[in-house]
Amino acid sequence: MKPIASPGNSLDLETVLRVGLDKVIDSLRVDGGWIALDRDLTLELVCHRGISQDYAATLADVPFDEAAASLAFTSQETVIAGDTAASPLVSPSALREGIATMLVFPLKSRSRVLGVLAAVTRGPRFYSADDIGAAGAAGAELAVAIEQALLIRAQRDRLDDQRLLLDAAETVNRSVDSALLETNILAEAARLVDAQKSALLAVRGDVLVAKEVYGLSDKFKQLFVVPLEDSLLGKAVLDGQTVAVEDVGAEGAIAARLGEEGEYRSLLTAPLQSHRGTYGALAVFYDRTRHFREYDKTLFRTFAIHATIALDNRRLIQEKDQMAVLDGLTGVYNRSYLELTLERATKEVRRNGGAVSILFLDLDDMKKLNDTYGHQAGDRALRELATLLRESCRETDIVARYGGDEFVVLMPATDEKGAERVAFKVDEAIARHNVAAEEPARLSASVGRHTAGAADINDVLHEADRRMYAMKRSRGRD
Repeated sequence: MKPIASPGNSLDLETVLRVGLDKVIDSLRVDGGWIALDRDLTLELVCHRGISQDYAATLADVPFDEAAASLAFTSQETVIAGDTAASPLVSPSALREGIATMLVFPLKSRSRVLGVLAAVTRGPRFYSADDIGAAGAAGAELAVAIEQALLIRAQRDRLDDQRLLLDAAETVNRSVDSALLETNILAEAARLVDAQKSALLAVRGDVLVAKEVYGLSDKFKQLFVVPLEDSLLGKAVLDGQTVAVEDVGAEGAIAARLGEEGEYRSLLTAPLQSHRGTYGALAVFYDRTRHFREYDKTLFRTFAIHATIALDNRRLIQEKDQMAVLDGLTGVYNRSYLELTLERATKEVRRNGGAVSILFLDLDDMKKLNDTYGHQAGDRALRELATLLRESCRETDIVARYGGDEFVVLMPATDEKGAERVAFKVDEAIARHNVAAEEPARLSASVGRHTAGAADINDVLHEADRRMYAMKRSRGRD
């Protein structure tokens, strides 16, 4: 028998597989055959000829379905089933296909076994020593060509991955100042590494919780509470490592329960590390078990770095925006922001009616406090009053430092009774504070309150200021 010819010099994997299989079938003069390659320690059908789609489907759906193929792959030796009906190495699906003989040989390159090639006949066939030797030589020759094609494909895949990484990073960076930042991070992470689901995990004390999820249910988000210690997900945070879990069912009860709820089998997670430390992790989840290469971990970790930078930049932008509207000493809003929100509130009243209320407060005896106890005591009193105002007022109220020792509480869409209730809560808070405090920590403030409708809305702040000073005079204070 002539030696089986090489599949040629093509670098395209599909071409190498098709041409190689055709040459083996034609040279051995058999009726058909198929090639299965190793994919994460299982055989995956990649090419076939002369067999039905139904039989090919059984090979594709059940890796290692043919024991002959499994044996040839693991033993790295040629396996012959000369009579399939009497051979325990052949599956019932092959018998239904009408296959009478099967010869399977390993595709063994210089470094490893890449897969197997099976040649089949529908009638009796005797395989000579020459046939077996030629088949083995063909397997080695084809394996070299496949390995070269796989290497070229891997290089192309890596270039594609780098392009995907750049696209993902660009998408995330474009949304730094958007409410969609977390959603984009999760969607791009899943797309980059072919995952079905993803989650942003945040450190809360000694546990990890799911802050945002993609492709996962709200119930899963609520259930996701994983201890930092003694968990692989926690290891990603504590040790700053990229961690792969190939089968969550083998990682303990908590991991198995979450995997069942989230309907995933494997996961990959990388820490979110900034100059402030590691504050969480990015995780992606797979519906099927998966074997992770070091390259997979590196690619995902690189994207996690981009995600961390985007999240940090968003935080810096938010801090900068806050600095522009907050008073540096007390942490409440400043006068500029108060005037802006007051202008919006007054426009709303002019357009739609209703009322706006104002509390104007002045901290009493600030000069005496500073002269007696020092300016640090005065600053502390201002901060304490600001804190009491924030705690006493509603979420819709705007607490601002107007200047010096003066504070304003703006209450949009609030009538006189509503303003009276807020003022009463402020008085109560100051009184409770003074019960527990000693000089110089006790606070005293003069308060003016005014509610305005559309007719006198322009003077609401001035009127509250006037009433505050009237109260101060009535109390005999300068």
